[in-house]
Amino acid sequence: MTVPLPLDADALRARSKLAKKWAYLLSSKTFVPMSTAELERRLLGLVDRLCSGVVVESLAQHAGREVGEALVGLNCTTPEGLQISIEVVSKGLLGMSSLVPPDRLRNRVVDVIAALSASFVERIRQATMEQQEQLGRSLYKAMREAQVELRLSRARVDLMETHSSTGIATVEPDGVLVRSNDALARILDRPTDELVGLSLFDLAHPDERAGLRADIVGLAGEAARGDGARAVTQPCRLLRADGEPAWVMLTLSPLHRAEAPPHVVVLAEDATDVNLLQGQLNHQALHDVLTRLPNRQFFTSRLEQALRTADPRTGVSVFHLDLDGFSRFTGGLGREVGDHVLKVVAGRLEAVVAGESAMVSRFGHDEFAVLVENGPATPDVVTLVRRINDVLSAPFTSHGHRVAVSATIGVVHRPPPDSSPLDLLDSADLTLRRAKCGGARQWELADPEQDGRDRRTFSLAATMSGAWEQEELLVRYRPVVRLADGSVESAEALLRWDHPTLGELPHEQCVALAEDTGLAAPLGAWVLRVACGQAAAWRAGLGREVPVRWALSPSQAADPELVGLVREALRDTGLAPSSLRLGVTGRVLFSGRGEAADNLEVLAEGGVGVELEEFTGAPEDLLRVLEGLPVRAVRLGQTPAAEPGTPVARALAGVLAVVRDAGIGLMATGVATPEQARWWREVGADTASGPLFAPAGPPDDITR
Repeated sequence: MTVPLPLDADALRARSKLAKKWAYLLSSKTFVPMSTAELERRLLGLVDRLCSGVVVESLAQHAGREVGEALVGLNCTTPEGLQISIEVVSKGLLGMSSLVPPDRLRNRVVDVIAALSASFVERIRQATMEQQEQLGRSLYKAMREAQVELRLSRARVDLMETHSSTGIATVEPDGVLVRSNDALARILDRPTDELVGLSLFDLAHPDERAGLRADIVGLAGEAARGDGARAVTQPCRLLRADGEPAWVMLTLSPLHRAEAPPHVVVLAEDATDVNLLQGQLNHQALHDVLTRLPNRQFFTSRLEQALRTADPRTGVSVFHLDLDGFSRFTGGLGREVGDHVLKVVAGRLEAVVAGESAMVSRFGHDEFAVLVENGPATPDVVTLVRRINDVLSAPFTSHGHRVAVSATIGVVHRPPPDSSPLDLLDSADLTLRRAKCGGARQWELADPEQDGRDRRTFSLAATMSGAWEQEELLVRYRPVVRLADGSVESAEALLRWDHPTLGELPHEQCVALAEDTGLAAPLGAWVLRVACGQAAAWRAGLGREVPVRWALSPSQAADPELVGLVREALRDTGLAPSSLRLGVTGRVLFSGRGEAADNLEVLAEGGVGVELEEFTGAPEDLLRVLEGLPVRAVRLGQTPAAEPGTPVARALAGVLAVVRDAGIGLMATGVATPEQARWWREVGADTASGPLFAPAGPPDDITR
């Protein structure tokens, strides 16, 4: 309560000055959660109350207590805050002589300050007791909640251990189990109550015990030192009651306990079924499902090891086998017979090398491989190859059919020990390819030089399509001249490959590569279009026809779209059909490929000239071709001057007679000398081509 007093301007200034000083000193020594202006306003009110207590003696105690409580309420609870308040207020009030007579001012100020101090201390005591009481209630509540949470945690742990499929146990540093659940008992096939007290080390497989003991002792030591928590997870074998191993994934983790010996928690996940399945998957990944033989991956790993460990004096041998005509079994007798044949072959190959350090593998479909680590008693390669085919060729019954098989074999014998397994298998495959060119039941030894040539050929075949896209393939022309006067009668279109590293590859090689890679038809169609366009350009530039000829490959001759492609090229370039000549080999016509004969017959009826290319057959064969196909000319390869009466002379005379009787042209190829040109002219050839007249070159070369 504040008693209003009449105040003059000096008194107001004195009180305001006191409040401002009080606020400044309090702010510098203690934290007051308000602005300086607000603190000054609040303290000015307290100064007014204190002044009232000084003026009215009966209000001194009450005013002092109010101000003391108010200071605590303002958070001025530190000893420094009380000391500042007493000093500032005492001096300030004693300086206000206008409040009461001077002889009573000091006593009144002492009474007010004493009441302020007592009230301040009492309020601090009460606040402390209230805080202690609140703290006690909070601690009690926290303890109760902790007890409830502990009971819940224990219940959750018990529930998890009871119903978990993972084995859980707590072990001491010496491995003794102090707690375990039913799942661990099921994994170990033991009663739960018998596990407690046993040593985990005794329950582990003998090979696992040393490592398991080191891990548990190490984790317990880390827990005792407070080094932090880490877990160790590893596969492990525990022993069942019957002594059989149980594969588990074991996780060990230290259990920290205050003022108690450290324990280790053990989690055991049953991995027996997973381990068995993994073993099956590993076997399947490395073995052929049908024959149960190792596959290429397993064979390669074994070969790599054998190259390192085999006796360098005898080395190793690799046999790469391909069954001859295996499609006869699957296509003619059915898939079941084919599968049975493969199983029989697998068993017989294993029997052949049963006495050797060897591996038999199935590489896929009808391909097998045999690795032999040669020893002093190992038979030589010829003997082993003969034994393999002798054993395979023995007839056997398969689903009611008597069958027998043979194999073509590529052999790599005693390669250098530092050879790469992949390079060896590549060499064996190349060797097998060459052996198959000789027919069934053939074999061949690896030849590094021939392997290199084959690799270059395959590399060219693989990159030919890209070379065409990069415009490295060119069309060149070689003149065909009349032997009577040497004038250009027509031009042959030839294919060239301007290879960036090998230089210019010849026509024959380009055609063979195109045939091997399936490019013969599309590439031949492109050459046809280019050649027709060039013939049209010659006609426009020279004012006369220069027919162009192109030798069809076997694939292009039998292409169902050949007729349409030729007609389209002639239409787009404006070339007359008579200015296009197509060559085809007798081999294509004699091979029974009806598509080729039909194509050429349709084209010949449309005016396109058809020429028989590289004919080397008997006169009877030529007659058969001429009777079925309107051929305009026959092209013969280079033939030396034949002595009268020799077989060569008689055969050539028969062919020439057929050509003359049919009234068709005869063209010689490969003419390189004037003597050869004269010889061909004397035997009746009309035209010829070859190095004597001009090499193949750009289009303008034949017009010079």
